[in-house]
Amino acid sequence: MSEKPSIPFFTDHNVPDSVGEYLKSEGHFLTRLRDEMAIDTPDHVLAVACSKSGNVLLTHDMDFRQRQNSKKLDISLRECNNSLHRIILRRDPPNDVKIIKHALPLIETEWLLVSEGRPMYIEINEKGILISRLFW
Repeated sequence: MSEKPSIPFFTDHNVPDSVGEYLKSEGHFLTRLRDEMAIDTPDHVLAVACSKSGNVLLTHDMDFRQRQNSKKLDISLRECNNSLHRIILRRDPPNDVKIIKHALPLIETEWLLVSEGRPMYIEINEKGILISRLFW
């Protein structure tokens, strides 16, 4: 059996600190938006930063699909799409730690399957967990 991966997470301003603390306690790396950028940093800038750094963006926002102006940030929209790892929490923030605890083994497994040009995309909503494995 393979060793548990250490995933580099980047939490958006809308993700509670308790989620980041839990992820760190499980051996993962954590960067918080507020420690690196202003909390009102435009989403497309955050998306490009995570794409270039290889961090997994953990957010409640659904609008990261709107990545305009990426050319101004020295990355094409296709490059950003092909390298932005995202976990979108579409549930109530007070339950985030509980949800992440249940989903973390699946997230870690998906991380092990990531390859260049195939970013990890996971959406956790009221009905369950949606995983999109992109094959292009």
